[in-house]
Amino acid sequence: MYHPGSRARSHAYLCVSIDTESDKGRGWRSRRPMSFEGVTDGVVRRLQPMFETFGAKPTYLLSPEILRDEGCVDVFRKLAPSCELGTHLHGEYAEPGAFEPDVTREFQRDYPPEIERQKLTYLTDLFIRAFDHQPQSFRAGRFGIGPASIGILESLGYAVESSVTPHMDWASAGAPGLSFHGAPTQPYRPDPEDPGRPGASTLLEVPVTIRRRLVNAIPGIGSRIDPRWLRPTRGTAEKLVRVAEDEIADARRRAPSRPVILNAMFHNVEVVPDTSPYAANEEEARGILDRLRALLAFSQREGIPVVGLGDVPEILAA
Repeated sequence: MYHPGSRARSHAYLCVSIDTESDKGRGWRSRRPMSFEGVTDGVVRRLQPMFETFGAKPTYLLSPEILRDEGCVDVFRKLAPSCELGTHLHGEYAEPGAFEPDVTREFQRDYPPEIERQKLTYLTDLFIRAFDHQPQSFRAGRFGIGPASIGILESLGYAVESSVTPHMDWASAGAPGLSFHGAPTQPYRPDPEDPGRPGASTLLEVPVTIRRRLVNAIPGIGSRIDPRWLRPTRGTAEKLVRVAEDEIADARRRAPSRPVILNAMFHNVEVVPDTSPYAANEEEARGILDRLRALLAFSQREGIPVVGLGDVPEILAA
């Protein structure tokens, strides 16, 4: 557990939250047979050594197929002292009605509430059986949080939710109505029926750090250009660090006495060649790792601790 010091109320913190899944490929097509290079190579050989070099605590959000694989569970049991483990739901892999999809297309918000509850309960129980403790943090696959999700997660004992992507509308991805325009960029207690709005949930929403571009305000063309994500997947190291700097400056202007929380996200499979759409070869995988390294170096240079998602409630309460 993280114990914030006396500077907490004027400080900034970075979370690195990693959606952790089985291997994919172009178009997010699942590998056949199912494989886990994104864990055995991506996490063990590429990511975790880098985090340990910087004294950083990542959060790995584990999908059901990861939790069912004994080899993956063994990896994360060994890593657990130096990272946070949470859960990540791609509902195709969760009972009831679990199957191995060619592509994970489903959004949990589209399930009937009782089916969503059963799938989230199944995922949570898998985690508890694997690690003998309650998960604290959660992210929906495809960011597909819905009007029943917060209440279910509260009842299952979660403390942190991290599916909100400010300034994003996911209608074109197959989720009409899944829009986070106007959502806060700093942590907040969400409205249980509308997670993109502040409310009175016992959960803390820690949104992915996303900054709006000026062009996003232009009708028509603005909606076709992605805002700036704190994500090492694309772009340059300089632009990635600038997103962090801009969010820190803006958050401090709006609430000078409140700690600033940055939340970078990506997938474990992005850092291994040919296990996601983002890195077809070693050079592209190394590019993602280099940008992540630049973000961690910035955090170290600026005295910004890298903490788990589950640490954020305590930091904000200090």
